[in-house]
Amino acid sequence: MAERFSGSSVEESPEPQPSTSRTRYKATNMAFEEMVETVSILRREDYDGKKGPYTRPNMRKDKIMSSIVTTLEAKFGTKRSKEQLKKRWSDIKSREPEQYWRIKKLLKKREKRLRQQSKDPRTPPSHQPEAEDSPRPRPPDELEEGEVEEVCELSTPPSELLVVEGQAAEPFSTDSA
Repeated sequence: MAERFSGSSVEESPEPQPSTSRTRYKATNMAFEEMVETVSILRREDYDGKKGPYTRPNMRKDKIMSSIVTTLEAKFGTKRSKEQLKKRWSDIKSREPEQYWRIKKLLKKREKRLRQQSKDPRTPPSHQPEAEDSPRPRPPDELEEGEVEEVCELSTPPSELLVVEGQAAEPFSTDSA
């Protein structure tokens, strides 16, 4: 005995209201960059307590997880709960040793690079000007009258330009009107 209801005789139930006590977050896959950032913070803050006993370890861990939640939201725009992050950390360590190994290897490379940069006060090679075929600036006495030569190619402010003219050039106005 199947009953048939017409669309008008069935009352629609109101939408279920989410609980205000807890916000639910959609469990989505975590990007590799997010995992690297999470593991970096957890290792730096000694989440597992390998560097010694701590007073109130649960409060300390909760504080670390809160900082990870805010960091991930700021850097990647993803909101994750502390419980999700704790579960992910546990899974990475116990169920995904290859993934954890890759993350640790990447973090070691970062640390090594940062140590080398802090020891070497010189500018990294990627920021040094290239010596290939870049025209050298000519001395002011070789410039034609009214010719302008840039001293620097990277976003040169007007104060860095050499102007060679017979008469004094009008100064640049710094007033903003």
